[in-house]
Amino acid sequence: MRLAPAYRLVLASFLWSFGSNLIYFFLNFHLEALGYARLHVGYAQALLLLVGVVFALPLGYLIPRLGYVRSLYASLLLALLGGLLLGLGVAVFPGLALYGLAGAFLQGAMAPLLSRLVPPNRRVALFSLQAALTTLSGFFSTLLAGMLSDAFGARYVLLFALPFFLLGTPWVVGLPEGYGKGGPPRLWGRMALWLRLLLPQAVIGFGAGLVIPFLNLYLKEKFGLSYSATGLVFALSSVATGVAMLLQPLLVRFLGKLGAIVFVQALSLPFLAALAWAPWLPLVTLALLIRGALMNAAGPVYAALVMDYLPEEERPGFFLLESALWSLLFALASALSGAAQEALGLKAFDLLFGVTLALYALGIALWPWAFRGLERVD
Repeated sequence: MRLAPAYRLVLASFLWSFGSNLIYFFLNFHLEALGYARLHVGYAQALLLLVGVVFALPLGYLIPRLGYVRSLYASLLLALLGGLLLGLGVAVFPGLALYGLAGAFLQGAMAPLLSRLVPPNRRVALFSLQAALTTLSGFFSTLLAGMLSDAFGARYVLLFALPFFLLGTPWVVGLPEGYGKGGPPRLWGRMALWLRLLLPQAVIGFGAGLVIPFLNLYLKEKFGLSYSATGLVFALSSVATGVAMLLQPLLVRFLGKLGAIVFVQALSLPFLAALAWAPWLPLVTLALLIRGALMNAAGPVYAALVMDYLPEEERPGFFLLESALWSLLFALASALSGAAQEALGLKAFDLLFGVTLALYALGIALWPWAFRGLERVD
């Protein structure tokens, strides 16, 4: 049985995300095993974010000309070379730069190519399936990475990501090239629209950066959890998020794309409050699972919704800019949160969760404004 092109791309995305999650989850342990200090581990994480920011607009112009499938090939080659340098511990920071550039190519090409392979009325279902499988791969790759680390040591886990990159490649061969229409994007006079569509995401991203990167530390300190118990909770969160994403097409059928985004994200706010201030671990664990599932399930619906309002040649640049802006604000908020925790200890989370709740509520309230009166192009 031959898979349709759209499902071949989804399968390739799943395999690539399996490999990339191995690198994401164990990069810090790998760098420490190589002898890098925490300061340099922080520089490594910053470099991965910075590469995406620096190359966002250049790739926004390049990818429509290069073609989406060729951009995916470029992403694969860069990921293999960067991953090999990282895994071997040779030229680690150049390897990080190459791997970060691979992620930027993938970010700019994947969603626009997916949108070309199905009609507009099927985008939500396809985007939700792709996002769900990508999220679920995090659960399985985390378990695999743990077993590999126990068997071979954290020093070599990253090399096991490379076969998954290769396994995904044959599913892309022969797909329609997907050249953008009309060449590079026309940004003059369009940036105001882009920023309008990005503003709710930016507000939510800053709020997320205050607490999300530290949830594992928060749970461990507040309830005295072991590392294994903390890891299990977050692995289950990936499963819950993946299931919620698969349910999004049904919700969109009743509420529309914009209504579904507002509904699931607003519904997550009480669970964020419970996560912050409930005194019982079972309730906090349940709140963590439901909050993450609801908040993140809106992602593929947002991607499909944006496609309705952006010409094809603008889509790679838009998604690259979205990723860059999210990364910058997320990193800034994380730095501010770290300073607050250094000064106040565990009590800082009362303040941080309160600010995050307020920013989430503001971002959710901005969604209807961001799309009001816009003309659909697709």
